[in-house]
Amino acid sequence: MTDVRQPRMTRQGALAGLAAAAAVVATGFALRLLAGLPTLPDAAADAFTLVVPGAIFGFLLDRLQSLGRPLLVTGSALALVAGGALAGALADARPATRRRPLVVAAALSLLTLPLAGLATASGSAIALVTVAQWSAFAILLELALGHRVETATSAMRRRVVYAAGVFGGAWLLTYLGGRFVSAANAGPARWLVSPGTTLAGTYDAGTGLTNTKDFYVVSKNDIDDPVIAAADWRLQVQGLRPFAIGYDELRGLAAAARPRTLACISNPIGGEYISTGVFGGVPLADLLMRAGLDADTSEVRFTCADGYTESLPLAAALDPTTLVAVTLDGEPLARQHGFPARLVLAGRYGMKQPKWLTAIRPVTEPYDGYWEVRGWNKDAFVRTFSRMDRPTEGETVGAGVLVDVGGIAYAGSRGVKGVQLSFDGGATWQDARVARVLPNDAWAPFRFAWTPPAAGTYDVRVRAIDGDGAVQDPTERDSFPDGATGLHRISVVVR
Repeated sequence: MTDVRQPRMTRQGALAGLAAAAAVVATGFALRLLAGLPTLPDAAADAFTLVVPGAIFGFLLDRLQSLGRPLLVTGSALALVAGGALAGALADARPATRRRPLVVAAALSLLTLPLAGLATASGSAIALVTVAQWSAFAILLELALGHRVETATSAMRRRVVYAAGVFGGAWLLTYLGGRFVSAANAGPARWLVSPGTTLAGTYDAGTGLTNTKDFYVVSKNDIDDPVIAAADWRLQVQGLRPFAIGYDELRGLAAAARPRTLACISNPIGGEYISTGVFGGVPLADLLMRAGLDADTSEVRFTCADGYTESLPLAAALDPTTLVAVTLDGEPLARQHGFPARLVLAGRYGMKQPKWLTAIRPVTEPYDGYWEVRGWNKDAFVRTFSRMDRPTEGETVGAGVLVDVGGIAYAGSRGVKGVQLSFDGGATWQDARVARVLPNDAWAPFRFAWTPPAAGTYDVRVRAIDGDGAVQDPTERDSFPDGATGLHRISVVVR
């Protein structure tokens, strides 16, 4: 027996759309984890970084740091789910026809397909994912809405869609929450760093090397970095004699090893996104010479498994210290550090040192990579940087008691000529002892023996002098577009 119902209010349509969208978005993230497929929320996050003014994006990035990407992806996912609810309400307000699912899928695909052109992943891949997602959504929505004639079957279908939505919503909360936790563990946002936090234990002041487990990680992918099997990976090297090289062959050629300091261009004043380790690999010049260079080559372009792209001037690419690295501190690169292979070089920020390399291509025209098209400096030369790691912000020490002040300074290829400390807010400066334990183009640990003369609160500051004799810029600027400037300062209480 059937019961003919009155036309439903759009509230039920919104509920059906909400459930269908939650199920579909959750499935998209699951497929990313299982098969590496791109997702619409990630594409939307990439699009946001392109369309928002660079100064605003840089301001947010400096303050959110590793939490920025999870916030973008979460916001995009919630917007898609909310959009599904709206689509459900609008669809339910219209007469039920056989064409309704097709109209819903086509309309939502057309609204979101522009993201495909802005996404880091290949436009065709994300376009197919977009159409498939909204097609699945339209089918689920139609199952939930059905016709105006209520039957036991239609009621059961609606309950199934609602159950899928509840399950999908719960999984989304778990998954997206996990991204926040992982991002916070990788590196907390500036406003989450509490007084007393120290980085002194993350590196050996004697050798100057960062503990491998503490080597900083920054990725545009958040926690969804590529998972690459060494046996399946090939690095394509283009040129006059193009060739592909597998992991075992590349590892067998890796005879060069060199300490290298990497720093993120978004590292704030006194920030933690800087580390030093010994990278081993093959000089990039060797691979380029094997492939052969066109006489008109001006830059070398790099493509990565996560869709990231970057380029280097030919001179920097041919520098014998520029490596296609396969090891860090004697061990194969970890996934988060770019396994199977990444680029490392001197004097430029980490954005110029891409991970998960898949292709190297000499080009004759300037090429702007992932961050350059978002307004960041194309050259990305390192700005002079210094940081105190002990004592810590707000620490209490005794008057007349020796205090070991220490930290690191870095000026890229220019090297560090000296480090100075001020204990009176910058009125006077004293020279620290710089440890020359690493090559000139790596960071330099420093120490200073300070005996506070009297009780009070001391404004302690540090600055570095680069190899050209230039004193570190004291003007406080955010990282966009060239890297942050300003002096690291802490307050120390003397009793």
